[in-house]
Parts: sequence; C-alpha cells; structure tokens
Amino acid sequence: MPRYEEIAVLIEYMDALLFPASQTKELNYLNNEIKYGIGNTKFADVKLSGTVYNRFRISLVKRNNITPIYTRSISTETHLHFEDDLPETHVLHRKLSGARMFILNRPEKLNALNLEMIRNIGPQLKAWDVSKLAKVILMKGVGKGKFSVGDDILDVLTRAKAKDPDALYFFQDKFRLVQMIATLQTPFVAVLDGYALGGALGLFVHGPFRIATEKTIFATPEVSLGAFLNSGSSFYLSRLDGEIGPYLALTGDRLEGIDAFYAGIATHYIPSSRLAALEDRLIDLETSEHEIIQRVLEKFVDKKPVERVGFPKEIRESIDRCFAFDTVEEILAALEREKSTKWTRETKQRLTTFSPTSLKVTLKALRKARNMSLVQCLNMEFDLIQKFLVTRDFHEGVEAAFTSKPRRKPQWQPPQLTGISKDDIDQLYFSDPSPNDLALPSKMDLRSYPYSRFALPSEEEVRLAITGDGPEFKMEGRLKEEDEIISWFVNGHKGKWGVREKILDIIDRKTVSTEEEGLVWLP
Repeated sequence: MPRYEEIAVLIEYMDALLFPASQTKELNYLNNEIKYGIGNTKFADVKLSGTVYNRFRISLVKRNNITPIYTRSISTETHLHFEDDLPETHVLHRKLSGARMFILNRPEKLNALNLEMIRNIGPQLKAWDVSKLAKVILMKGVGKGKFSVGDDILDVLTRAKAKDPDALYFFQDKFRLVQMIATLQTPFVAVLDGYALGGALGLFVHGPFRIATEKTIFATPEVSLGAFLNSGSSFYLSRLDGEIGPYLALTGDRLEGIDAFYAGIATHYIPSSRLAALEDRLIDLETSEHEIIQRVLEKFVDKKPVERVGFPKEIRESIDRCFAFDTVEEILAALEREKSTKWTRETKQRLTTFSPTSLKVTLKALRKARNMSLVQCLNMEFDLIQKFLVTRDFHEGVEAAFTSKPRRKPQWQPPQLTGISKDDIDQLYFSDPSPNDLALPSKMDLRSYPYSRFALPSEEEVRLAITGDGPEFKMEGRLKEEDEIISWFVNGHKGKWGVREKILDIIDRKTVSTEEEGLVWLP
C-alpha cells in the first residue's frame, strides 16, 4: 500500500474513533477572570472540528514520519498496529505474540500524561480489544518514574491560562479512555513499578489486573495543588474499605509497595525482579481468559510472611473513626479527640494547609459517588474540572508548586475552612452545570467492578458473610467461626495469596467473639 494511502486510512480511522457524529457540537471553553469561586465567567466558542483537530492530524503524520503501518487480515485482525518502536513518541506500542503492550515513554517528565499520550493510547486500545489475536494487553512505563506521576498539570495550567481548548480536551479524551479501560473485553494488566500518582489512576485502577511491586508509590495529591480528582477517582476511592478513600484523597498520603496491595489499589504484589519473567509468560499465552491470567499472576507473587496488613491497626481504626464525617471541620474535630501521635499531628497539618475549597469539594464528591455509577462519576468530575480550571486556587497551587523558584506556600482564597461554607460549595460547584457535557464513546456503565474477584476481598464482603446480609447466605445462614470464614474466602478466591492475612486483619478489627453467637460484627 502506498504511504499516502496508509496515512489516509490512519486519519480516517482516527476521525471515526476520536470524533463521532455525536461529538461534533461546539465546545465552550471557560474564559474567566481568575478569582475566588467561579468569578465573572465568560465563554469563547471553539469548534471541535477546527484548527485543534487539524493541528493534531498534521502532527500525527509528522511525528510518526509515516511509520505506523496499517495491516489488513480478513480472517483475523483489521486494525492498527505499530510494527516498530517509535522513539520520538511518548507512548510506544509493542506486538509480542499474543500480547499487546503500551509503554509510557516520557521519562524526562516521569511519564506525566499529556493530550498527545491520551490520544495515542485510545484508538490503539480499541483496535486491540476487538482483535482476535490480542490475548492480553499490558501497560507499563520506562525511566525513573516507571509508571506515571499523573497528569502534566503544569501543561494543563499553561493551556488554561492561554484559553487553549486542549486544556479541556485533555480531560474529555482521558475520561473517554477511562470508560474504555473499565469495559474492555480483553484482559488488561497494568504494571505499577514506581510512581502511580494522581490522574494516572485512570489508566489502571479500573482494569482487572494491577501489579504493585516494592517500588510502587501511590498517592492522590490533587487537593495539595488546589485541584480536584479526575479519571473516575471518585468512583474508585469511594469504594475502598472503610474510610481509606476519603483519607487518601484529602491528605494525599502515600501507599507504598505491599500496602497498595492490601488497600485494594493493586490486585497482586510481585517483586520487580520477577516482572521480566512474568512478561515472557504472558507473551506466550494463547488464551484471553481472565481466570487463566489470574493463575499466571499468582505464580509470580511474593508469598513471604508479612508483619502487618496495610495500615497499622491503631491508625486504620483512627482513619475509620475520624474520616466517617461529611464535613472537613468534623473530621478535624474528630482528630482532635484522638490521642496525639505523629500521625494525628501530620494529618491535621495537611487538612489545615491544603486548599479549603478543594478539600470540601472533594469530600462532598466522594460522598455523592458512593451511590453513583462510573459514568455518573465521570460526568460529575468533568463538570467539576471545568469549574476548577478557572478557579484561583488551581492556578495558585500549581504555580506555587511548579513555577515558583524556590517553591513557596500557596496563598489560598479563602485561606481557611471557615471562609467557604457548605452553601457556598453547593452553589458554586454542585448546582449549575458547566457548559460542556462529556461525550463518551459508548453507553456501557458500571456500578461495581466485574473482575473484583481477582483482588483481595473487601471489608464489605466480609461484613455480609458475618452478618448474613449477603444473598448467598440467606439460605445456609451466616458464617460464625473464624476458620469457616477464612475457608470460604480462600476457596472463593482460588487460594489467592493475601486473602487469609486480610481476613484475619478484618476479623481482628471489626468483630468480637461470643460463646452464643460466634463472631459478631461491630457497628
């Protein structure tokens, strides 16, 4: 096929995937005087089919130097794949036997995500998902960061200040990618061998297999920058055990290594030294059955005994007590009632240092997200992102952290929690919708993750077994004894490593044993 035909097919394919007919309406990009709240908002009309997309089309051709090769195979695949690595692109594609691989390749920025990278991944991911030859899709990173430090938030701010619509397109296209990852038919494995921060969460937490190593560092630092969660974070974090989600979102605290596994961020804990052998095994697979991939991953996990499961018991109990409230002020008051420790002091310091607006909006969004579907959460986040792009706190937080030399303490507006009320938050952020709706590529949606069985059992699952409130216990009755509870979950998870340890931790924290009734769940 002549090269000009290759590019024509490529552009036609991109047109169909990136800009369906339902998305050709005009997008209004917020143009604002940067001040507290929403300010005096004005709107500038920007057509989606205009220069932004033309620039992208041209850059696509120039950037790849016509190296992407479109292959047709009538009986097997009809999709794009990249035969050669493209050193100049920030996402590499690999085709290795039955495995397909994305490699985040922006090491100079610790693989911080930008619009080019998101638009690189989306079409190829869709093509691989419908390919009969693609048995498993992997995603990993290169360089010191290994996975990703999250969104290139400085690039987003620069574009927002210039009123460049790409600042909003970045989130729109990323949210579309999130929905795609969450609803893939082909098994998806993310390797978190390093930083896995902030907006990078959208590229892995909604997938069925998430590998943590001893190098994994997970955190959601958005509120420290005067920003807001995105990429379906509200859906995922609101479903973590107890109050771990709100705690992580409001404090930006890190989970490292095996702690990310026990908290539910990762589904497997595998040492970095075993990743190369694991990749080789996945490449050799001739099946796309999730259950078989689960068994393969389990063969590589580190099964050494652990001293503790996740947070220390005292801290975990304090998290659940203090972060159960619906206002940041009540959380701080609860922390004051706790015994003074290094952890309580650091937690209070963060909650009184970060953006009051970001803290309050984030907590309210997480509470709402508990009863929302993934698509509903994505729509809520897209609405809130548009509002945050024009707030003073977002601009101030990013500039203080990334452009000021030396780094300085941000000057929030308002500077204290008392300066913005619940009514202010409701009116400014949760009442009037933003001008742009999120156009997702499909109607597929989730209220729970279909492959949660590959992770450790949740605290809620254990509660349902002990109280008998779960539907599977209505006939046979609840589980009363420690041994039968452990056996039930270990067998249900096919002997998965870590299940026994987590069940014992939950029983220790959340139950009491009585002679008459056996284990009883604590309120």
